[in-house]
Amino acid sequence: MNPIEPSENKIKELISLFDKKKFDQLLKLSNELIDKFPNSILIQNIQGVVHTELKNYKLAKNLFIKVVNLSPNYTDGHYNLANVYNKLDEKERAIESYNKVIKLDINYFKAHNNLGNIYRKKGLNKRAIECYLSTLEINSNYKVAYYNLAGVLQFYILDKENKNINKYLLHLLKEKIIVRPNSIAPNILNGLYLNTDLKNNLSLIKDKITNEDLNYILENLQNNSLLMQFMKVCPIPDYYIEKNFVKIRKEILNQTYKLNIDKNHINFLISLSMQCFLNEYIYDQSKDEIEKIKKIDERIKNNLKENKEISDLDILCLLCYEPLTNFSWSNKVKFSDKLNEIFKLHLNHNEIEIQISKSIKSISKVEDHVSIKVKKQYEENPYPRWENLGLSIEPREIKEVINDNDLNLDLKKITNSESPEILIAGCGTGQHAITTASKYKKSKILALDLSFKSLSYAKRKANELNINNIDFIQGDILDLESIGRKFDIIESVGVLHHMDNPFKGWKILTSCLNKDSLMLIGLYSQKARKHIIQIRNKINDLKLEHNYKNIIKFRKDLIESNNDQWNDIISSPDFYTVSGVRDLLFHVQEHRFTINTIKEYLNKLGLTFLGFEDKLVKENFKKIYLNKVDIYNLDKWEEYEKSNPRIFAGMYQFWCKKINI
Repeated sequence: MNPIEPSENKIKELISLFDKKKFDQLLKLSNELIDKFPNSILIQNIQGVVHTELKNYKLAKNLFIKVVNLSPNYTDGHYNLANVYNKLDEKERAIESYNKVIKLDINYFKAHNNLGNIYRKKGLNKRAIECYLSTLEINSNYKVAYYNLAGVLQFYILDKENKNINKYLLHLLKEKIIVRPNSIAPNILNGLYLNTDLKNNLSLIKDKITNEDLNYILENLQNNSLLMQFMKVCPIPDYYIEKNFVKIRKEILNQTYKLNIDKNHINFLISLSMQCFLNEYIYDQSKDEIEKIKKIDERIKNNLKENKEISDLDILCLLCYEPLTNFSWSNKVKFSDKLNEIFKLHLNHNEIEIQISKSIKSISKVEDHVSIKVKKQYEENPYPRWENLGLSIEPREIKEVINDNDLNLDLKKITNSESPEILIAGCGTGQHAITTASKYKKSKILALDLSFKSLSYAKRKANELNINNIDFIQGDILDLESIGRKFDIIESVGVLHHMDNPFKGWKILTSCLNKDSLMLIGLYSQKARKHIIQIRNKINDLKLEHNYKNIIKFRKDLIESNNDQWNDIISSPDFYTVSGVRDLLFHVQEHRFTINTIKEYLNKLGLTFLGFEDKLVKENFKKIYLNKVDIYNLDKWEEYEKSNPRIFAGMYQFWCKKINI
């Protein structure tokens, strides 16, 4: 009786050729073997996988169908067939095949994950989350599922209790490169409110808290690991939590002043002090608090003079009110091991950035009067401060990345550079530049910004994340032509509208484009920022100087006005840091745009609109405009924005390129 399958050595040889990507040799050998073993499941499965890699999806599909017909219980065959159905956009068949895999093997975690991806593309985000959670329950180390879960959590708000999700939310906050905590902050908050006793604990906080109540509250909060980690990595954009933290901080100060604070609460104090550092000490302080801060400061100084031990609790209490660099004793105190991360956050990072600043090159002296003002603002308040970031799992070719954006573009007519030159014009504190650097394969990034302090922050974070393909340069977009370089991609988001003449800046960027190159632009919307305009006008009428004291006071007055028309501002993540409020409401220069103005500028610059960037915005648009080409029609978008004036609250972000003549 002839065997159905070839020898184990032959199968190993085929697998070896696959691993080495020697597909031609593999197909030649497998075709020879299939003549001898026409019903071999393994050979035809391997051939199907090869043809999937070669994007011969129809051929691969036929091979996998044959495989599962020969062996209906072969899970890998059904899984591979499902993947090909997905590639061919046969979603329902893909779902059916993934479900067959799961029925045959409930622990086949990749099938759960890929099923989640299909539901996500279909807009069934709740079902997608369920699939990703099932994946992680089977394999909690599957990195791809964490990325997918983070991705869907940015577009779907949890609204029901699900205690199982919190451990995965905690993992997302602990990892440095999966997602920006700000992006999933609404769901972290919901995870806290729905799945923990946070609300009950906060409800115990009164204007006056007894020491006994304080100890009970802090013990419970300290045991909330998701809250504790959230406080360390992201300014918490929730006013209910803020106002209760202000009360807690005040009572901690009172008890610390009396030398009555419980040492068991040190972990909460560490998290609270880190939260206050991240929000740049945006919480308001009473006169009584200011006096007690001075007295604890004096106590530390006296203890230093007398060579007495400095209490960690004294230090942490003060760091809930001011950065360590504000205190004259900061470099004289020997920190205990418990305060290592505090020392790193307050002093080590600052020292590193000072050294980095000395090595950053400039392309020219900033002379434009508005650029000088903007530079000063970001030297005083680098924006935004951040800890974690969402990076790509692996870099890809330009065409692969751009293909995900659903642009009105023939991919054959864009740059084919194997080592693309990319300009980030106005990189700020580096989030955009570092994300882009992780996205494009073999890319060389030039990240330009006016502010040395922002660039130093960006460079430090890039070093921490082992991103080494970025050249950080100080200078003005107006002086870019002096460097004599052209770029395959130029990205400038949230920058041009802060220039004296945005069109002039955009024109200079356009002149720096290579042939067949792409440009990503982000501009403020006139319609979406009507409430911001009202606030800015109020600030101008009051003739407020743009300083820390005025920002804190104005913000407090805004909250206490209890005016519902400011809800959109108070719910903005930017409202929960000093630099964020300054950028949002107090910026020294701001232009707003309409879609009609964008059309006019594109025409003048010889650029063609390719499509908007924001996937959620596009999905909402498609629900109204069913014609596929409408998504590339700015007239339709102008019409849509009239009915949905807040749709571009996060800016118009769109791709464009030079018109080929």
